[in-house]
Amino acid sequence: MILNSQTYYPKERIGWQALLTVLFFLMFIPIVYAHEGPPFAIIIDEEVGPYLVSVWTDPDIGIGTFFVIFDPIENDHGVDDIGAVKIGVEPVSGRLDEVVYDFELQSTRSGARYWTEVEFDQGEFWNVRISIEGEGFEKELHSEVEATPDGTIGPIGLLIYALPFVGIAILWFRAIIVRRKHQEE
Repeated sequence: MILNSQTYYPKERIGWQALLTVLFFLMFIPIVYAHEGPPFAIIIDEEVGPYLVSVWTDPDIGIGTFFVIFDPIENDHGVDDIGAVKIGVEPVSGRLDEVVYDFELQSTRSGARYWTEVEFDQGEFWNVRISIEGEGFEKELHSEVEATPDGTIGPIGLLIYALPFVGIAILWFRAIIVRRKHQEE
Protein backbone atom coordinates (compact mmCIF):
# COMPACT_ATOMS: atom_id res chain seq x y z
CA MET A 1 0.00 0.00 0.00
CA ILE A 2 1.41 3.34 -1.05
CA LEU A 3 0.68 6.24 1.27
CA ASN A 4 0.07 9.64 -0.19
CA SER A 5 -1.67 12.81 0.86
CA GLN A 6 -5.02 11.32 -0.16
CA THR A 7 -4.73 8.31 2.21
CA TYR A 8 -7.48 8.26 4.80
CA TYR A 9 -7.05 6.80 8.26
CA PRO A 10 -10.30 5.75 9.93
CA LYS A 11 -11.05 7.36 13.28
CA GLU A 12 -11.25 3.92 14.90
CA ARG A 13 -7.64 3.22 13.97
CA ILE A 14 -6.45 6.52 15.47
CA GLY A 15 -8.40 5.71 18.64
CA TRP A 16 -6.75 2.31 18.96
CA GLN A 17 -3.32 3.79 18.37
CA ALA A 18 -3.89 6.39 21.08
CA LEU A 19 -5.16 3.74 23.50
CA LEU A 20 -2.15 1.48 22.85
CA THR A 21 0.22 4.43 23.33
CA VAL A 22 -1.38 5.30 26.68
CA LEU A 23 -1.25 1.66 27.82
CA PHE A 24 2.41 1.47 26.82
CA PHE A 25 3.28 4.46 29.04
CA LEU A 26 1.12 3.22 31.93
CA MET A 27 3.22 0.09 31.95
CA PHE A 28 6.15 2.19 33.29
CA ILE A 29 4.33 3.68 36.31
CA PRO A 30 5.91 1.27 38.85
CA ILE A 31 9.39 2.15 37.56
CA VAL A 32 8.75 5.90 37.76
CA TYR A 33 7.02 5.62 41.13
CA ALA A 34 10.05 3.87 42.64
CA HIS A 35 12.44 6.68 41.79
CA GLU A 36 13.86 8.59 44.74
CA GLY A 37 16.68 11.04 45.25
CA PRO A 38 20.20 9.91 46.14
CA PRO A 39 21.52 9.70 49.70
CA PHE A 40 23.66 12.56 51.00
CA ALA A 41 26.49 12.72 53.53
CA ILE A 42 25.88 13.94 57.09
CA ILE A 43 29.29 12.94 58.49
CA ILE A 44 32.43 12.75 56.34
CA ASP A 45 35.79 11.13 57.13
CA GLU A 46 35.47 11.08 60.92
CA GLU A 47 38.41 9.19 62.44
CA VAL A 48 37.16 6.19 64.44
CA GLY A 49 39.91 3.83 65.54
CA PRO A 50 41.87 2.73 62.45
CA TYR A 51 39.11 3.92 60.06
CA LEU A 52 37.75 7.00 58.37
CA VAL A 53 33.98 6.80 58.78
CA SER A 54 31.34 8.53 56.65
CA VAL A 55 27.59 8.44 57.24
CA TRP A 56 25.15 8.85 54.35
CA THR A 57 21.37 9.08 54.55
CA ASP A 58 18.14 9.43 52.63
CA PRO A 59 15.78 10.46 55.48
CA ASP A 60 12.37 9.99 53.84
CA ILE A 61 9.21 10.24 55.91
CA GLY A 62 8.09 6.67 56.51
CA ILE A 63 11.28 4.70 55.91
CA GLY A 64 14.64 6.45 55.75
CA THR A 65 17.91 4.72 54.93
CA PHE A 66 21.35 5.16 56.51
CA PHE A 67 24.76 3.92 55.36
CA VAL A 68 27.95 3.89 57.45
CA ILE A 69 31.09 3.48 55.35
CA PHE A 70 34.41 2.41 56.86
CA ASP A 71 37.66 3.05 54.98
CA PRO A 72 40.91 1.85 56.62
CA ILE A 73 43.36 4.71 57.25
CA GLU A 74 46.27 2.37 56.46
CA ASN A 75 46.01 0.26 53.33
CA ASP A 76 47.21 -2.90 55.07
CA HIS A 77 44.42 -2.77 57.70
CA GLY A 78 41.37 -5.00 57.21
CA VAL A 79 37.83 -4.48 58.48
CA ASP A 80 37.56 -7.60 60.62
CA ASP A 81 37.73 -5.78 63.95
CA ILE A 82 34.46 -3.82 63.54
CA GLY A 83 31.98 -5.02 66.11
CA ALA A 84 28.54 -3.51 66.58
CA VAL A 85 27.25 -0.54 64.58
CA LYS A 86 23.97 0.97 65.79
CA ILE A 87 21.93 4.09 65.18
CA GLY A 88 19.64 5.91 67.57
CA VAL A 89 17.12 8.47 66.30
CA GLU A 90 14.77 10.76 68.16
CA PRO A 91 12.91 13.95 67.23
CA VAL A 92 14.67 17.17 68.20
CA SER A 93 11.36 18.26 69.76
CA GLY A 94 11.61 15.40 72.26
CA ARG A 95 8.07 14.16 71.56
CA LEU A 96 9.32 10.55 71.22
CA ASP A 97 12.02 8.56 72.99
CA GLU A 98 15.12 7.48 71.12
CA VAL A 99 14.74 4.31 69.05
CA VAL A 100 17.86 2.23 68.34
CA TYR A 101 18.37 0.19 65.15
CA ASP A 102 21.12 -2.28 64.23
CA PHE A 103 23.05 -1.97 60.98
CA GLU A 104 23.59 -4.86 58.56
CA LEU A 105 26.93 -5.44 56.84
CA GLN A 106 26.86 -5.21 53.04
CA SER A 107 29.52 -6.67 50.82
CA THR A 108 31.89 -4.17 49.18
CA ARG A 109 35.12 -4.35 47.20
CA SER A 110 37.10 -2.43 49.80
CA GLY A 111 36.44 -1.21 53.30
CA ALA A 112 33.08 -1.98 54.87
CA ARG A 113 29.57 -0.61 54.41
CA TYR A 114 26.74 -1.00 56.89
CA TRP A 115 23.09 -0.31 56.02
CA THR A 116 19.81 0.06 57.89
CA GLU A 117 16.31 1.45 57.54
CA VAL A 118 14.89 3.86 60.11
CA GLU A 119 11.27 4.83 60.66
CA PHE A 120 10.41 8.55 60.59
CA ASP A 121 6.75 9.12 61.42
CA GLN A 122 6.62 12.78 60.35
CA GLY A 123 8.65 15.51 58.73
CA GLU A 124 10.78 17.31 61.27
CA PHE A 125 14.38 17.48 62.49
CA TRP A 126 15.74 14.32 64.13
CA ASN A 127 18.83 13.76 66.30
CA VAL A 128 21.02 10.96 64.97
CA ARG A 129 23.50 9.04 67.13
CA ILE A 130 25.76 6.45 65.50
CA SER A 131 27.40 4.06 67.97
CA ILE A 132 30.47 2.14 66.75
CA GLU A 133 32.24 -0.55 68.76
CA GLY A 134 35.27 -2.53 67.66
CA GLU A 135 38.38 -4.21 68.94
CA GLY A 136 40.23 -1.48 70.85
CA PHE A 137 37.96 1.42 69.86
CA GLU A 138 34.52 2.79 70.62
CA LYS A 139 32.96 6.06 69.48
CA GLU A 140 29.67 7.85 69.03
CA LEU A 141 29.00 10.18 66.14
CA HIS A 142 26.23 12.78 66.34
CA SER A 143 24.32 14.64 63.67
CA GLU A 144 20.88 15.97 62.82
CA VAL A 145 18.70 15.31 59.77
CA GLU A 146 15.36 16.57 58.51
CA ALA A 147 12.89 13.87 57.48
CA THR A 148 11.27 14.95 54.23
CA PRO A 149 8.70 13.49 51.84
CA ASP A 150 10.19 11.02 49.37
CA GLY A 151 9.59 13.31 46.40
CA THR A 152 6.57 11.51 45.00
CA ILE A 153 3.22 13.20 44.97
CA GLY A 154 1.29 10.03 44.29
CA PRO A 155 -0.93 9.16 41.34
CA ILE A 156 -1.99 12.79 40.91
CA GLY A 157 1.63 13.53 39.98
CA LEU A 158 1.32 11.38 36.87
CA LEU A 159 -1.64 13.48 35.75
CA ILE A 160 0.14 16.75 36.46
CA TYR A 161 3.30 15.72 34.65
CA ALA A 162 1.30 14.34 31.70
CA LEU A 163 -0.61 17.59 31.06
CA PRO A 164 1.97 19.14 28.68
CA PHE A 165 2.07 15.93 26.63
CA VAL A 166 -1.71 15.70 26.51
CA GLY A 167 -1.82 19.33 25.33
CA ILE A 168 0.67 18.60 22.55
CA ALA A 169 -1.29 15.50 21.52
CA ILE A 170 -4.52 17.54 21.33
CA LEU A 171 -2.81 20.16 19.16
CA TRP A 172 -1.35 17.45 16.95
CA PHE A 173 -4.77 15.79 16.43
CA ARG A 174 -6.36 19.18 15.68
CA ALA A 175 -3.65 19.85 13.10
CA ILE A 176 -4.40 16.50 11.45
CA ILE A 177 -8.12 17.29 11.31
CA VAL A 178 -7.52 20.78 9.87
CA ARG A 179 -5.12 19.34 7.29
CA ARG A 180 -7.69 16.74 6.23
CA LYS A 181 -10.37 19.41 5.87
CA HIS A 182 -8.06 21.46 3.62
CA GLN A 183 -7.20 18.38 1.56
CA GLU A 184 -10.90 17.55 1.06
CA GLU A 185 -11.64 21.06 -0.25
